Amino acid sequence: MSWKKWVFYFGITVCFVMLRSLSIAAEQGFLLGEESKGFTVKAAENTDMSVRIRLQPRFDAGDLIKSDEATPTSYESETDFYLRRIRLELGGHLVKNLKYNLTLEGDKNSKVPGKSSNEVKIQYAYGEYKFADPLSVRFGKAKLPYSRVSLTSSSKQLLVERPFSTEDAKKVFDDYYQAHLLLHGKVADGILAYSLAAGDGWESGATVSSKTVHKSELLYVGRLELSPPGWVEKSKSDAHLGKGRHLTLGVNYAAQDGIEYAGNIFEEDRTLWGVDLSGHWQGLTAQVEYNAWKEEFNDPSKTNKEPEGWYAQVGYLIPGVNVEPAVRYEVYEQDSNKADTEQKTLTAGINWYLKGHSVKLSANYVMTEFDSHAKGFLTNDDKQNIFQLQGQLYF
Repeated sequence: MSWKKWVFYFGITVCFVMLRSLSIAAEQGFLLGEESKGFTVKAAENTDMSVRIRLQPRFDAGDLIKSDEATPTSYESETDFYLRRIRLELGGHLVKNLKYNLTLEGDKNSKVPGKSSNEVKIQYAYGEYKFADPLSVRFGKAKLPYSRVSLTSSSKQLLVERPFSTEDAKKVFDDYYQAHLLLHGKVADGILAYSLAAGDGWESGATVSSKTVHKSELLYVGRLELSPPGWVEKSKSDAHLGKGRHLTLGVNYAAQDGIEYAGNIFEEDRTLWGVDLSGHWQGLTAQVEYNAWKEEFNDPSKTNKEPEGWYAQVGYLIPGVNVEPAVRYEVYEQDSNKADTEQKTLTAGINWYLKGHSVKLSANYVMTEFDSHAKGFLTNDDKQNIFQLQGQLYF
């Protein structure tokens, strides 16, 4: 069966389910009950451990592979069943105000050859002590504090995948999940929130574009978030399931200078900045984000690289049926110092929440168009179309 028939039959099934679900009253909540919060064991008065497991089975179809040639000239249709995310989350408190987290991941298991990891890695490993609302200290491996959509858990995304530009922005300083020291807190009941971090970024021995780093200076990251009184977000989410409201303006800046490569007398400096605005009111949710970064070389034979990208997305949860149509438009200039390196992506999707974010089904259709010098452009193909179907079990 071709992937287009898969899409057709899936669409028919969704229509049937939605019509059937219309008979469920809004006050009954989700079809399978309220969200699960994991299993918690309490060892002492201030000592506990919670355990959660997340699985995201995935089916992709469409332009997944390139033509079988030494120099591919077009995309070819293929289908792929795999596990997009496998997570085991352990967390809790050792003593009062001291919490910890250890998360193991085996993402992209059985994905198309060449893109599959099929191995277990440590995603989070940190301890965090809260002195008071204005000051907490965290040390260990976790996300660097930049990019609104990247800081939001993938379990609470509005669309199946994050934007292309923010995914590339996560690679600017090596690994987005890396060991660092973080100071953060909230002031005036969360009207102002801040994060200040320092880490290795690109460090000695790392490989950047086939070059080995000899030494580098520290990476510094800062982020501020501002919300009006009464519009503070309790926890980051792209989809708040029709509850509450928030409006938040975020800005962030990151920099690492003095990246030197083995056997090379020249240096490289990297900077990144971004701004985002997010909000929701009951079932309506929307956000827009812009990120730009610069790779600056003092080697006269190299040209500075300056990518930039923005996206806007919106979704609306239909009460009663708990179905959420969503759409996102993205423009990503892969290098603003070069001509014709832009890619534009339109993503249309729908989420069906059976048990909140604990059990949900998402379907997206992603249409991307590449300029003639953009990564992804092929001689006979400047467009890529992919259908994504993903389930989530989070318990």
